[in-house]
This record gives sequence, C-alpha cells and structure tokens, in this order.
Amino acid sequence: MSSPDITSRLALTGQLLVRSGIEIGRILDSMLEDHDTLTANLPSQMMFLSQLMFIEPVKGYMLLSYSHHKAANAAALAQPKLILRCNHRGAQFAFAGATPHAAVQSGQPCIQCELPPVMVALQQRRSASRVAIPAQAPVSCEVRMGVLTFDAKVVDVSLDGTGILVSDPALPLCAGTRLEGARIRHPQHQPIEVDLEVRYVSHVRLPSGERATRIGCKIVSSPQNLEELIRLFIIDLQ
Repeated sequence: MSSPDITSRLALTGQLLVRSGIEIGRILDSMLEDHDTLTANLPSQMMFLSQLMFIEPVKGYMLLSYSHHKAANAAALAQPKLILRCNHRGAQFAFAGATPHAAVQSGQPCIQCELPPVMVALQQRRSASRVAIPAQAPVSCEVRMGVLTFDAKVVDVSLDGTGILVSDPALPLCAGTRLEGARIRHPQHQPIEVDLEVRYVSHVRLPSGERATRIGCKIVSSPQNLEELIRLFIIDLQ
C-alpha cells in the first residue's frame, strides 16, 4: 500500500468509508498480493470462499477464483451483487462485486465482477455494524490555463495527494503542465485553492457514452487543504 496508507489512517479513526478509486485499487492489489481469502454470505446459509485473481482498473472489473464448493459458485453467479469481506493486514474490509458472471482467465474458470465504487474498512478489534453510506456530493474544480478557464469534475483524491479530474474532451492539455490557482469546490466547504501538476492526460468514454478528458495530477497545497480534500473521498465513520 501507499505511504501514508489506509491501515495507518484506520488506526487513528477506527472505521472508514473509502470512495477513492485509487486507494480501493491499492487495497485490492495488496489483497491479491497476499492471497487473502474473500468471503460472501449466500442464501440458504451458504458461504462463498474465494481469492482475487486479477484486477483491471481501466475497464473496471476484477476476477475471483471459484470456490471448491460447486453449489456456492452457482449461488454466487445467481446473485445480482456479492457483498465480499476480507481480513487484511490487521483490518476488516467489506465491498461489493456487482454483476457477477462466469469468465475465464488463462484457461481457468472464474467469476468476473465490477470493481467496487466504495469500500468500508474497520479495525479488527471493533465489532462490525451496519453502516449508512452518505450520499456523495459533487466536487468540481475551476482551472485556469493562461487566458483559458475550464471546469472539471474531481472524481478522486488519494491519501498521497494524487487526484483525478474529468473534463471537456477537446481540452488542449498535456502531461508536465502546472496549473496554478485552481479552485476546488464542494457544497459543504469553502473553495480550496490548489496547484495541479499534470501527470497524464487520456481520452475516455464515460458510462453515459459521452467522451471526456481524464486528467491525472499531483495536488499541491497546504497540509490542511489536502486533508480537507482527502476527507471528501476517505470518510471517517467513527
């Protein structure tokens, strides 16, 4: 995991709601690396036991190994969504795997699910409880580039200050650009002024079918401002 990481933050807060896709990807990668067991409760008191086999962040899916119990595999494939749990590096994690269906990886049958948009993390010593997931308010950014001003949607901020923005598909922007004085807005906060160091620019198609520009960047600001932004995507549920 990254440094700072979710485990370190969890030690201070006890329970987290992780909306950062970057951090969710890092957690799943470390579960894959550790060969951790995933569990899911199924109807008729059946238990599905699995492991992560592969993670595809660009296309947004993960592959799960089949359980040794054939009936559990059939039951898992019949669900619209699996609620997966994992004890990992001293913490408990819960997340969804939507639209499970049969797939094959390197000749091995497996189950493909969508990557989770959120993940709940809990310290091992705490007892699990039902969590009400708060609605996510939009986070926008007004960016200045010379005489040009454009609006972007902030879709991710990680613990190390990596951000992902989505904006107009025809945006004339390239890696290596530094965008100074960008203003990030959220309905529950005063605007936060930051600088953005662009790491990559790619053209993507959104789930709606619209084309867009995806901007990966390093967010440069004061520690207090960065913490405010991180808390929009990694939420303390204590």
